Amino acid sequence: MSTYIGLIGTNGAGKSEVCRYLSEKGYRVVSLSDLVREELRIRGLSEDRDTLTAVANEMKNEYGQDVLAKRTWEWASLQNTPVVFDSIRNAAECDFLKGRGVRMIGIDADIQVRFDRISQRKRASDLVNFETFRRQDQEENEGLSSGQHIFLALKSCDHVMKNNGDLASLHQSVEALLSGMINNGHD
Repeated sequence: MSTYIGLIGTNGAGKSEVCRYLSEKGYRVVSLSDLVREELRIRGLSEDRDTLTAVANEMKNEYGQDVLAKRTWEWASLQNTPVVFDSIRNAAECDFLKGRGVRMIGIDADIQVRFDRISQRKRASDLVNFETFRRQDQEENEGLSSGQHIFLALKSCDHVMKNNGDLASLHQSVEALLSGMINNGHD
């Protein structure tokens, strides 16, 4: 079993489900976005996606594009269990974590599938119409948001999964990936 896995993916692609599944396999999950949510709570701001993005970008502009990765690494390196890093959003975060032996896994799905998923999960940051989702998606994926460039980050992944199917298919993909990592000496 790989000690550290990093997840990069588009909004609604299934990162949270992969994290949940890996937690059942003994991984501790840490989300880079949790640091931003904590900052929002301190400031008394809402957790809508635009505010999350703005505050994350502010933190990255002030402390460096890899600040969230560095801060989560501090916590993760003290754990005595395997760790999965969620919500990695740019190449600097990838580079920092890969430099510490984190195996990067990408996850993506078609935009309509992802919109349908976020509409069902109903987080505060998900309460948007399709056009707003498409705009936010483009900003995050293509680097139009200064602290996020998911498509570029996905290029640094060791493997990218397409998740347009059901949970059973996703779980099979994760199992195959974990098995491949073990069999290839990446444990």
